[in-house]
Amino acid sequence: MRSFALIEGDRSTMMHVRSDGDVTVFDRDRESAIRFRIPMDVDGDTIWRLLSRVMAGIVRAEERLIRIDRLVERLQTGWRPVASEIDPDIPQQTLANWQFAPSFTRPETVVIGHDADGRVTRSDQILWIDADLRWALCESGIWWLL
Repeated sequence: MRSFALIEGDRSTMMHVRSDGDVTVFDRDRESAIRFRIPMDVDGDTIWRLLSRVMAGIVRAEERLIRIDRLVERLQTGWRPVASEIDPDIPQQTLANWQFAPSFTRPETVVIGHDADGRVTRSDQILWIDADLRWALCESGIWWLL
């Protein structure tokens, strides 16, 4: 694993890059970490190429979060999500046999259940949830609850 710290005044950002390309970014001003994957061999690349790919990944993740914020604004108007009407850059996942679960790193609630391949998976923080519990909008995208 390679780790980097960006420090500007009293603000710091930590980036951790695993050898398989999984990246986790922790920012003190953000409620939860940004997670994404970069397609590369992190152990064999130069530090500058690695940082370039990480920064590009952070930009894409931030753009996705902005789209999710816009989706929250639409939900606040009473709009009900339909899979075909959701921005294709917002991830959509199906979660079967789901339940609410606490987040062990933050005071928030997540949903946990089985994905389409039957693996146990969990969402990020829930931003908005359907009153009938058919879907949940989370920081990681929209989860269709079965």
